[in-house]
Amino acid sequence: MNSTAQRDFGPRPLPVLWLDAPADRLLISLSPLNLICRRKLRRVAGTPRGGVRQSAQRADPADGVRGRRAFTLLEMMVVIAIIGFMAALALPHVVGFSRANSMTAATRQLLDDCALARRRAIINRSTVYMVFVPPSLWSNQTVLQEIYGNQISNLVTHQFAAYALVSLGSVGDQPGRHYAQYLTDWRILPDGVFFAPFEFTNSVWPLYVYTTNTLIAPPNNRVQNSLQPWASVTVPFPSLYYPNTNMPLPCIGFSPAGSLTTPLLNQYIALARGSVIYAQGSNGAPLLQPAIWGESPPGNDVNNANLIQIDWATARARVVQNQLQ
Repeated sequence: MNSTAQRDFGPRPLPVLWLDAPADRLLISLSPLNLICRRKLRRVAGTPRGGVRQSAQRADPADGVRGRRAFTLLEMMVVIAIIGFMAALALPHVVGFSRANSMTAATRQLLDDCALARRRAIINRSTVYMVFVPPSLWSNQTVLQEIYGNQISNLVTHQFAAYALVSLGSVGDQPGRHYAQYLTDWRILPDGVFFAPFEFTNSVWPLYVYTTNTLIAPPNNRVQNSLQPWASVTVPFPSLYYPNTNMPLPCIGFSPAGSLTTPLLNQYIALARGSVIYAQGSNGAPLLQPAIWGESPPGNDVNNANLIQIDWATARARVVQNQLQ
């Protein structure tokens, strides 16, 4: 008989498995040494030796989200007010930046077209004219009513801002028989820029416009630019499809010799910043009437001049403006 007493202690309790416990703790609970490892688990869970098990503080991933503090309506209104204040400070500078871009684009456009006119005059061995639409053109209502169409309507809405390149002859024309041709379509300056009104209406010539030059010592650092009136040339208007409507238009002529048709006189194209308002009928259609122009700021065509100077000897164009603006 075995001397070792056999005693039934009853069914052995199953180990408690915590669903939120890590995987290593589950493995330990299921191992044969669970009685020893339970003590370690109690220590990990915060249960002291021989004491009652205390509920462990389990970390909830959502606790960090719940703990974040949301912004209030007052805070949102303060942020919107700050953004509006900063936008109000920056808006005038943005508008000025766009105006500067318009003037730069207009200047670059005219420089390129002056170079094109000079090049075409030399290649075609004919005089090329840069013609402009004058405000006084609309006084001849009888002729314009006969050719009133989309092309005239577009020119009415772009008074002080439309120009084109025209040649009265080309290589191959018979002696004494020359035929005019438009080398370009009517071109428009960018919005906010137009030709200075005194180019069309000034009766006191020459007109002196002064610009600053920082490379010249004062008091002679103010450069005097002597603006002369544009010549005029009679061309089919508004295109070659109307040969019987020849009209005199102000122009700048480029000769085949690579010079201007005005000897010893430089020509200028003065630009102004502002807007041009044209007359409209009750149906919104443009009327054949002179437009109303307004400079912004007033007098900037002279006080802060932006001039395209075309040298009479070489017919090359360059920009003349204040070096300090």
